[in-house]
Amino acid sequence: MLPPHEVHDEHGRWRVRRAWPSSSGCDLEVVHADGRLRAGRLRDGDVELLLAGHDKHLPALSRVWSSGTTVSWRRGRRVVLRAHDGSGYVKVVRRESVAAITRAHDRAASFREGFVTPDVTLLDAAGCVHLSRVDGRTLHDLGADPGIPDAEVHAAWNGWARGWERVLAAPSAADAAPHTATAEAEILLRWRDHALRVGVEQAVAAAFDRAAAALVIDAGDATAPAHRDLHDKQVLWDGHRAGMIDLDTAARAEPALDLANLRAHVAWRRWQGRLSASRAVAALRAIDGVAARSDVDPMRIAAYEASTRLRLGAVYLFRPAWHARAAQWLGACASQTRP
Repeated sequence: MLPPHEVHDEHGRWRVRRAWPSSSGCDLEVVHADGRLRAGRLRDGDVELLLAGHDKHLPALSRVWSSGTTVSWRRGRRVVLRAHDGSGYVKVVRRESVAAITRAHDRAASFREGFVTPDVTLLDAAGCVHLSRVDGRTLHDLGADPGIPDAEVHAAWNGWARGWERVLAAPSAADAAPHTATAEAEILLRWRDHALRVGVEQAVAAAFDRAAAALVIDAGDATAPAHRDLHDKQVLWDGHRAGMIDLDTAARAEPALDLANLRAHVAWRRWQGRLSASRAVAALRAIDGVAARSDVDPMRIAAYEASTRLRLGAVYLFRPAWHARAAQWLGACASQTRP
């Protein structure tokens, strides 16, 4: 079941900003006109919004709720608060996730070779991870801002490129878990199943199958430091140096994975109308330059990019503002990959 564009309760009207498929419907992230953010779920046609500051699976939330502004909330998974004084962020997660997040940040030494990254400033085993702030604006925000000169946007992407080359040249942490092409294919097929449940055509589903098969054929070794969720909202630029955030999924993977993920996001931003043609060309030039100088196999980049494009389309099917455009995007992806 697809989420509605908006929901209502006794506190007013809430726009559904994001949604994630679940076994019985969707998890929702909703925003009020005044900027307040809440989470909820759509189950069997009924919408239930959580009370402000309360999530039964995240018991630490109520204790830190008043310390910051909520910037994201996925029910039962994670809440991110920005400290009122601007000093940093608090991630509220399940108790059992704290250790994994801490280990991921410990493995982030490879990323510090090329980027400013957040430090864990305080750890609460009850479910709170406090992180320092990384200055700058994201590549996404810079690219979408018509008031920013093109030259500054290009400089930001070139700053990312310099940093990422240093990351690829750095050794992966010895204890970093490998994220294989097979694991990536499994993720893709789960999103295929979600897309099928909301009505995508079999021709589109077949494109998912082809992309998953291409991922595991001639797969390379998972040897490079990998962010695993690298996109233009994870990289910041302060005018001098690039920063990188959300390192919770740090691992080892084929170097093509992150480059392809970033490439696919550039194409999607063009489709959304959030990145001009000239800025997209500059971004792709920066990405492809890193790939060439780091000897990353272009065939593996192509395989991962085809996968990421389909996964992105499936993700955005569940965002009401982008559902129609995501459906068109998936149709275009399927046409481009027909045998």
